[in-house]
Amino acid sequence: MKVFSLILVFVNFTFSQIYNCEEKFSAGKKCGTTDNSTVKYYFDNELSFCYPYKYLGCEESVNSFESEQSCLEFCKPADQVNCGGNVKPDDTCMGIEDKQCKPGNVCINGGMIGLCCNAKIQEQWDSEHSPKCVKSTEKIVEIKTWYGSAPLIGRKCTHNFCPTGSTCVQKKWTAHCCTKK
Repeated sequence: MKVFSLILVFVNFTFSQIYNCEEKFSAGKKCGTTDNSTVKYYFDNELSFCYPYKYLGCEESVNSFESEQSCLEFCKPADQVNCGGNVKPDDTCMGIEDKQCKPGNVCINGGMIGLCCNAKIQEQWDSEHSPKCVKSTEKIVEIKTWYGSAPLIGRKCTHNFCPTGSTCVQKKWTAHCCTKK
């Protein structure tokens, strides 16, 4: 029985990834002459969300995940709610009616309780998460999700998360990708 337990501990330790959501972003380093880069996700502590980046292939950070879903599951509690841009809320509220919030604020629901968030900032945040391409000849790059598709939204264009042939557009908090129709 002791041998079995020891083997189980070894297997668990050998194949388990150690993550640290607080670790600063790092794209890793290029290794050798072959391109081993791939898109992965990291937890951004400033905005309290997971964003894609181009992992260069070597020296992977402990704040690096194979998918947005695995990043969110590990780093962000399911019941956590934030104001847009992770701006500090003015107060708490209940329900979608913002009668409990001061003028100029909107109630953002989060399961059991909501947050009174600055309406102008929230509108700008929502706009960045429903991006549009400026040129009529371009469309938003989307990714497949469990519920259909969603715009590919990253934190910064310098993270090189956009697919080849698309253009990255940087906004105040996030960035998105546009490609030819």
